Amino acid sequence: MILLKTPRGQFKLSYSTDVVSALKVFAKFDPATKAWVSDVGVPCWFAHLFRLSVPDCVRGVPQGRWWRGVAYMWGLGEDEVKKKACFTVERWQRTTCEEYCEKKCMDAWDSDRCEKRCVERCKEEGWRAAVKVQQEVCLAKKADDGSWQVPRGLVPLFGRTMPKFAELGSPLMHPDLRFYQVDVLYSAWYMLESVGAATIQMATGAGKSYVSGYLAKLLAERGYHVYLTAMQLDLVYQLREFAEKWGAPPDKIHAVTVQTLYRRLVGRSIAEEAEDEEDKEAVSAYADESEMTEDEFSLFQNEKRVAIIMDEAHHVPARTVKEVMSAAGGGWALRVGLTATPWRNDNRDLEIYAYAGVVVEPRITSSFLIEHDFAVPVEIRVVKAPKCLSEKANGAEGWAKELKALVECEARNRLIADLALKAEKPVLVITNRVKHAELLGKMLKEVGLRVAVVTGAVKGEVRKKIYDDLREGRIETLVATTLADEGLDLPPLRSLVIAVGGRSKTRTLQRIGRLVRPHPGKKIAVAYELEDPTGFARQHLHERLKLYKSEPHWHVVHL
Repeated sequence: MILLKTPRGQFKLSYSTDVVSALKVFAKFDPATKAWVSDVGVPCWFAHLFRLSVPDCVRGVPQGRWWRGVAYMWGLGEDEVKKKACFTVERWQRTTCEEYCEKKCMDAWDSDRCEKRCVERCKEEGWRAAVKVQQEVCLAKKADDGSWQVPRGLVPLFGRTMPKFAELGSPLMHPDLRFYQVDVLYSAWYMLESVGAATIQMATGAGKSYVSGYLAKLLAERGYHVYLTAMQLDLVYQLREFAEKWGAPPDKIHAVTVQTLYRRLVGRSIAEEAEDEEDKEAVSAYADESEMTEDEFSLFQNEKRVAIIMDEAHHVPARTVKEVMSAAGGGWALRVGLTATPWRNDNRDLEIYAYAGVVVEPRITSSFLIEHDFAVPVEIRVVKAPKCLSEKANGAEGWAKELKALVECEARNRLIADLALKAEKPVLVITNRVKHAELLGKMLKEVGLRVAVVTGAVKGEVRKKIYDDLREGRIETLVATTLADEGLDLPPLRSLVIAVGGRSKTRTLQRIGRLVRPHPGKKIAVAYELEDPTGFARQHLHERLKLYKSEPHWHVVHL
């Protein structure tokens, strides 16, 4: 039997590990009386959970406790957990030729004949048969004591009372901060105190690096070792530069790439560990590593007063990035994510919030910046492209064939070069293939433009010099792979040519965001989209156009 003493009386409860675990949240055990003692009374959630008749139960008493990167919470229902901590993803699963062909031919006019021919070809040609399956992913799980183990960042979604995660005190805001940056910082600060995690959504040009630098300074002044990280080395340098400009204590600021942290954690590079698509992308586009001393790494792993600030936080759901975020401070680190696009095409948005924190208000969009004269308006001009496909294909293999045809289409490439030549300079040309970038760079040089090409093979220091050359007018055209979709700070850019796009919501909005930064003499920014006659490229364009219309101050014009 367990005895609970409160200012309102005593209660007897049957012994169980569930009861003991719940009592630890609001009461202390007194060895002298062999009773649990609560100075605040009996919380309503406790009374409800263990069916105690307590009319004047105490509301607002913590309903859980923190442990590293999770919260153990009481009083949650399974339906509530499923709604707020679970999501469904589509995955490719290897299967037999028979099952693959059955699904493929389901809507065919003569399904039996279609299926028979399909199976024959599948076996003769050795297809890697795979089907899409839906899989439910739940980020919370029930513990043995009846509580729910919820990732720390998701706690605000449940609306329960929790003890403060950290005591940070009141922050002092600098007069050079813009009004909306102050609002964002206050919101993030409150969330860090409450649950130790916050994601900041700020469109390109809103000053994400500016805000992260100031936040790093505030945390460093309170004794935290702040790790500024990103997938790209040049972004890491940028984050450190802004922290130093605000006067952050140098001995508390550590700028290091995700790749470096991951290698130190597991002893292998991301390249050696790549399994899912996001990790493979990280390998191909973000291979940079940075220097890190043994002391810095030891602090990162073991020091409890650690904060990790990650730029381009939409990458958090990648397995390798989650591992880095989880390891910071032994799981106790304050976590901050920054991104213009806190969502995902693969429906894994919830993993961003679980590991980096929910998005704080206000959310700063591109149109908000344009309305307040912090960014320039955008005009998206849609240009008809020549036909490059001989036949329409389906599936992933079909897209690969189509992409190859588009990249090698001379008439289409000539159109891209012509648009870049006529566009107001400087101009950025974006594609998603290295060979295409190199080919377009060569074509543009042949027509007399001062050109530089940036791909994943161009390392951080070299990229930085190329970007400086563009800022200072030594080059007028930059041809880049999707590496340039994120974090590229080039205010002089006036034009963009999207040679090959895609359907990613994140990349679509960030790509256009490269243009909106104000610069002397820059009244409007122009992006050129190619409208192919058929195929996946045409479908992807129409999906991008829908996204453009979500920003009131981005105008679409069909030429």
